[in-house]
Amino acid sequence: MSEVEWRRKWKPDLKACPWQPITIASQQYLFKCMYTHSSYELLFTDNVKFWFEQLEGDDLEERTVALNPSVKATPTRILDEIQNCLEKPSKKTNLSASRKKNKFVINVDSQLAGMAFVWQFRCEEADSSMISENFNVPLLAMVAELTRRNKELIKIIEAKDKEIDDYKSQGAKTSRKHIETAMFVTTAFENDMIMSRDFEEEVKRLGSSGFSEDNQDLYRQIMTRYAYLTRPVAAEETTDESVDDKKTPSVNSWEINRLPASLADRSPVKSVNNSPQKSPAKSSSSEEPSPVKDSELLRRQALERKLEDEERKKNEPKKKKKKIAF
Repeated sequence: MSEVEWRRKWKPDLKACPWQPITIASQQYLFKCMYTHSSYELLFTDNVKFWFEQLEGDDLEERTVALNPSVKATPTRILDEIQNCLEKPSKKTNLSASRKKNKFVINVDSQLAGMAFVWQFRCEEADSSMISENFNVPLLAMVAELTRRNKELIKIIEAKDKEIDDYKSQGAKTSRKHIETAMFVTTAFENDMIMSRDFEEEVKRLGSSGFSEDNQDLYRQIMTRYAYLTRPVAAEETTDESVDDKKTPSVNSWEINRLPASLADRSPVKSVNNSPQKSPAKSSSSEEPSPVKDSELLRRQALERKLEDEERKKNEPKKKKKKIAF
């Protein structure tokens, strides 16, 4: 099975969800949450300890009734509100946290359709394997990838310097003096970064700004590729792989499983099978177009096209070079 085909069928899990920063009572935390139409998985950390909670089905409905007896809403609508309170809190949303032995409780006070809405996340300490799979290993992979990209950028800059030097040797000059740049020196650049004020500020923050939007996308891409590389390969997949690679993707292949939950409602093609299950990200309150979502969608479309081109080139027969007689 090609990676393009696998991405269409794969359903992301908690490991593929990027970490997001959140502030509760002036303290910085990181969290990640995976939603379905009737459940959520939440992982929280203060960079020292990790807490986890999974709530689904009847347990979700029981807690909703217990905390909000006057609220009548579907589980999907409740999960939409929970997601908004964590990821896009309004001015009317108040968050507080408390620790009781090995438990971490997050209290949410907000409003749902003009009525008071209360929620409690009751997390317990996460085990070491979950911490490794969701935090340690992905962060090491991100550092390695950013290091690789940094080296590639240095090569590009050095090549550009050689090109500019060649132009100057032929008498070319810049039209304006202030846009002229000095020759790039790697050691000098690294020393300037260490001595800069921004470096000191980043050290003070101790990585709290490490999960910007760009790094969240990098995290998602790394974990998606990791899931593909470590996927269980069935016997049928190995025998039918050559046949599957020749199939042309359908026009209707842009389906919900291809997109993350935050972009499922932005899909330009409607699903063929009208499944009643809906992601909580398809909230009526989030129908307005978002530049972030649109840019992420464009990046993913470009990635899909690139993967399809690579698969097509692999399957094209190699042309024999013509021999020229002298």
